[in-house]
Amino acid sequence: MAHARLQAAFFDLYETLITEFDPDWRPEQTPAERLGVQGEVFDRVWRSRKAARMTQAVDYRDVVREVCQAAGIVIDARIEAVIEDLYSERLAAKAKPLLVVERPVLDSLRELGVMGLRLGLIRNCSVEEVAAWDQSPLASLFDDVVFSYRVGYAKPDRAIYLMACHKLQVLPKRSAFVGDGGSDELSGAARVGMRPYCARWFVDRWPTWRRRRSDETNPGVRNLSSLSELTTLQPRMT
Repeated sequence: MAHARLQAAFFDLYETLITEFDPDWRPEQTPAERLGVQGEVFDRVWRSRKAARMTQAVDYRDVVREVCQAAGIVIDARIEAVIEDLYSERLAAKAKPLLVVERPVLDSLRELGVMGLRLGLIRNCSVEEVAAWDQSPLASLFDDVVFSYRVGYAKPDRAIYLMACHKLQVLPKRSAFVGDGGSDELSGAARVGMRPYCARWFVDRWPTWRRRRSDETNPGVRNLSSLSELTTLQPRMT
């Protein structure tokens, strides 16, 4: 049975439209080392706050202060300066891929818009991770964006997909969702009736960095080796 024509395409952000992978990256002192905190303490507190960071406007610096408190570190002027430095560096690191977007990605998104598709973004993120969104060349190409920390839901919760569809006034069954598969996002999209597509272009480019995705073996997920492939699907979906 033929699919109904698509009305909208929704996208993940990191490792779908942009990538954080840097082949020139070299390890430096970790935040834990700079704070004088044991790595396992930092990781434990950081993980414990993940859900809140993804679904609430939690300040990165407050979480780092919680790490220090858990480790028994007195937060004096020196530690506050380290926290501010870590925050500034994190903002810069998260802004970098948002500000330099690969041309084929931008061209494909523009083509999808010309084809009449409404474009939406559904991203699990904390406040600082998308602080530079408005300055990104991606921002003007989307009809709407749903950031998890703003709406109180995170993928794969069905509520975040349904909210995104509602905001663009489209039905899930007339919508595609494209992502790299993190957070079980493709299966989550399929469960609400969206058509899931696995973005392979970044994860295949950097195989040594590739993390296993639970969605990779889902038989209902179609792989895309380039974003431009999505532009060829619409004419056939009639």
